[in-house]
Amino acid sequence: MSDHLDDELATLRTLALAAGRMLLDSLGNLGRVEAKTATEFVTDVDRRVEDLVLAGLARHFPADAVLAEESGSHKGTPGGRIWYIDPLDGTTNYAHGHPIFAVSAGCAGPDGLELGAVFLPYLDELYLARRGGGATLERPRCGEAPRPLARRTPVDVKAALLATGFPYVRDHNVDRTLAAVGALLKAPCHGIRRGGSAAADLVHVAAGKMDGYFELRLRPWDTAGGTLVAREAGVIVTDLAGVEVAVPSPTIVAAAPGLHAQMMQVILATAGPEAA
Repeated sequence: MSDHLDDELATLRTLALAAGRMLLDSLGNLGRVEAKTATEFVTDVDRRVEDLVLAGLARHFPADAVLAEESGSHKGTPGGRIWYIDPLDGTTNYAHGHPIFAVSAGCAGPDGLELGAVFLPYLDELYLARRGGGATLERPRCGEAPRPLARRTPVDVKAALLATGFPYVRDHNVDRTLAAVGALLKAPCHGIRRGGSAAADLVHVAAGKMDGYFELRLRPWDTAGGTLVAREAGVIVTDLAGVEVAVPSPTIVAAAPGLHAQMMQVILATAGPEAA
């Protein structure tokens, strides 16, 4: 199984690199922009990158199903694997020229997540993981070889740098998020950042650039790739009920050991336990 997954991860790496190059080549040239909601939109770049990734998955993994952000569900073998694809996580950032945006892909089988990739092309950070094989960080443009991510060790909230995200739908979840942010700041933690990409936040917790991350309204393609990278680096990743579901959605809490329980206590006390 491990050799099989290693070969598949190499294929996923090639697809992620190609998608990232397309994002960099198209930066500043969005083409048509369409509104999904008043605060969420999609560009021609999202669709072109998704088409590239879908074509690669169909060629190399024709039996697998796909759930992609822009085109929705693509059927595969019943009871088989499913890929969760976000061709451009952080579209708003990308449209404004902000450097935090990512290609995110995760593959789940009957026993949970098997493969994960998150590529932040502007930052030159490619994170890869396979189940049971650990996670790596590679800087392809710099020519740096992949290096294993160290397992996260316990962190106390008073020494933690945290991240969160705000929902596109400006409803009660904004208030819940802000209440949790205020309580965590007063805990006190070192600070809270809002990067604008769930995939980026998850892999940055995995790499130790952040210590914890939470968000109250997400979709599975936002979290699948980063969740496996984080878990393979020793990060605890659950939903808001504290359950280590295969792909957290719509709520997520990801943190280093020790910190996760502290964050959960604060978030539940302020934002409440209900699902988004």
